[in-house]
Amino acid sequence: MALGLLGGGLALPAGPALAQSAAAPAVPLGPNPSECEIQAALFGAAGPGCPPIVMKRPPPPPVAAAPTPAPVTASAPSPGPVTVPALPGPPPDPPVAALKAGLRAAFRIGFDFNSARIRPESQAVLDRIGAVMMAPEAATARFRIVGHTDAVGGDAANRALSQRRADAVADYLAERHGVRRDRLDTAGMGAREPLLPRKPKAAENRRVEIVNLGG
Repeated sequence: MALGLLGGGLALPAGPALAQSAAAPAVPLGPNPSECEIQAALFGAAGPGCPPIVMKRPPPPPVAAAPTPAPVTASAPSPGPVTVPALPGPPPDPPVAALKAGLRAAFRIGFDFNSARIRPESQAVLDRIGAVMMAPEAATARFRIVGHTDAVGGDAANRALSQRRADAVADYLAERHGVRRDRLDTAGMGAREPLLPRKPKAAENRRVEIVNLGG
């Protein structure tokens, strides 16, 4: 889902590219998010024409502590010339659209029952997402669109349905807003990554997430 900048451009610093869809928790957005909210969720900052927006991001999953390394006994250095490495120069400026790569936002996109047909009331949200993606500041950014279902039904059917829905969103953004299809990756997770793990059949788990993959 893309964004049209309001009142000016974004200054977006870069981050590392994301390889997996589960790298960061998704920010659940309401049923009618503004372009400013979409910007803040996907890029970590909203445009200068937007009010201050603070996203309530879920905490990241706990990381297991690394094992304590075994003590190393130092040996006396052998005599010889000492080579001092040259100081590196300043790194090149990264693409601005990669700002906070890895950020994810969850959108409530409605589809017909057991179908990948996008309901008309959800098209306005997709239109804002498309505007965000087509803004000049985001021109080099790639995105992953991930479909999710609740836990009602079988795993294979849910994964296939969520993949078709992710593809439908990518096709809509490409056909209606001109987002190049090679900027859009898609995946269907079925019910494997519930937004509410303690309520696997809750409606909130039926969603489409968009991940900023960076430039």
